[in-house]
Amino acid sequence: MQNLIMPMAGKSSRFNTTRPKWMLTHPYSGNYMALASISKLSLSVFDNLYFVFLQKHQEEFGFQTGFENQLAQLGVLSKSKLIFLRQETESPAQTIDEAIKIADIRGKIYVKDSDSYFELEILDLEQCVTYCTLEQVDLIDAKSKSYIQMDKFSTITNIVEKQVVSSNFSVGGYGFSSAAEFSAAYEKIRKNDREIYISDVIFHMMLSGAQFKGVKASGYEDWGTLESWELYCKQFNTLFVDIDGTLIENTSSLFEPYLGTGKPIYENIKAINNFYDSNKSSIILVTSRPESSRDETIIELSKHNIRYHKLIMGLPHAKRFLINDFSTSNPFPSSISINLPRNSSNLEEYLHNL
Repeated sequence: MQNLIMPMAGKSSRFNTTRPKWMLTHPYSGNYMALASISKLSLSVFDNLYFVFLQKHQEEFGFQTGFENQLAQLGVLSKSKLIFLRQETESPAQTIDEAIKIADIRGKIYVKDSDSYFELEILDLEQCVTYCTLEQVDLIDAKSKSYIQMDKFSTITNIVEKQVVSSNFSVGGYGFSSAAEFSAAYEKIRKNDREIYISDVIFHMMLSGAQFKGVKASGYEDWGTLESWELYCKQFNTLFVDIDGTLIENTSSLFEPYLGTGKPIYENIKAINNFYDSNKSSIILVTSRPESSRDETIIELSKHNIRYHKLIMGLPHAKRFLINDFSTSNPFPSSISINLPRNSSNLEEYLHNL
């Protein structure tokens, strides 16, 4: 039996938001942060997925239906189990232990933090710590991580919390060959007068002779602090881009040069395509061309290799206003306007600071 457990019933002191941080909305997928964090894991290898919450969060925010709907969209609702705790736990280790007891979890477990994203093809859930190297990342809260030291066979020889003893740090994924062994180790150290980390459980098990391997991940994103989350979210955007005079030299259905005969503005097309290729932008093309010319327009866009996600046609040939709300999760200013001289080719300069 292979189980994934995600603890979300502890303290979230590093986020000053109205909602627990795992509930924050991923800017591109629209999923909860917690579910976005496992979107690149091979969930098919797990027999069960356990998500551990506080009952008071369900009573206050009513998230259960939305969470289950997203699990259904991911195709894993049938093997997912939601566990609600009455009291806030002191640490992720305590959350895991309580979940194991409440749900009678048996077999292998893989513990996944809700505030980190990484890509990993999980084929073996034997005892491991998923890690990245400091060289792989641009910005992390280094003092908040646990670090591992390994021998040449990737066997972990030491794991230390919040001390940089090597360039290899845990990305928030931990494998244990037995849920019962995890609980037994936690029980032996839980009376220590401090917060018990997953790394503490691993270290204790290592002292008792257990072996853990380091398993390297890729694509790591640190969502553990509000600063790192906001920096991550700022990478995403939606671009509403006019066609005529911006990507293609201005044409008209009334006068020469007629629709379909405009010259492409290659510099601007390249700038927009770069945003499209980043997989962090939604490109929506807008135009006052009539809806009757949609097929012709699509052919023209394809001819010039203009990449986009949606095409809105038939807008009035007049001023355009973008009105958008802002909040703590989508801070001010949440909308920006760029006015580009007609047929100019320097769109990249205007987009540079987005």
